[in-house]
Amino acid sequence: MPELPEVQTITSDLNKHLKGLTFDQVETTAVVYASVAKCVGEKIENIRRIAKNIVFELESGRVLIVHLAMTGQLLVSDPKTCKLPWERITFILSKGDKKIGLKFRDMRMFGKAIFGDKTLVENLLQKYGPEPLDQSFTPQQFLTRLKSKKTTVKNALLDQKIVSGLGNIYATDALFMAKIHPLTLTTNLSPAQAEALLTCAKTILLEAIGHRGSTLEDKMYIDAYGKQGSHQNFFRIYGKKNCPKCNTNVEILKINGRGTYFCPTCQHEHKQLSFN
Repeated sequence: MPELPEVQTITSDLNKHLKGLTFDQVETTAVVYASVAKCVGEKIENIRRIAKNIVFELESGRVLIVHLAMTGQLLVSDPKTCKLPWERITFILSKGDKKIGLKFRDMRMFGKAIFGDKTLVENLLQKYGPEPLDQSFTPQQFLTRLKSKKTTVKNALLDQKIVSGLGNIYATDALFMAKIHPLTLTTNLSPAQAEALLTCAKTILLEAIGHRGSTLEDKMYIDAYGKQGSHQNFFRIYGKKNCPKCNTNVEILKINGRGTYFCPTCQHEHKQLSFN
């Protein structure tokens, strides 16, 4: 599933190429996407990201919001190209004589695309907690939010209401870098651990953005130009058989159905205590 670095990469690409263009034509293949047809005639003022959502801010004050979910893709294309497999929405945009195609593909159709007024953005902002990359987000605020939910630290990191932007891969690697066992209870986290974890989460996310995201074996993530990311070549612990620091065999836990890799030596054993 595309996470913060992947969605940020796509958003930046789209803003670079589509800002200032107007939607000329919109063709959809399913009723669930019907509202996006109302984009015709709308001019793109800006494209930004809210958590894992791509928000097209339009000159009229309305918005088009796309969530890629597990298998969604947004591809800049020649407007004359043939339809691609799983192409659900076809946009043609223009500025003067310039025309650009934009294709929304989604094999499993878990993604969303919706057009409406700014209340859609307000509703989105209420759904998500702050991101690790927010400059105003302090380690103490991070610790307070993590402790607000009595669960394991790995579960808390994946709860987008607590902190947004971290998915399974990046949370796993951040915990490894911070030397925190994924089953550590949130109520047992210390201020020093929270500060280390926030720093490591920032590092991981910025690295992944620099590498234009991670493309796994399913090849479902590609950027707006159809190219794969390269951060999969720089994972710290995710997908590893041996710890890159001490060569201990990596162990895998299933936490809420997600595979969590960790080093039993570097990520010292969590304290088996009940919640306070």
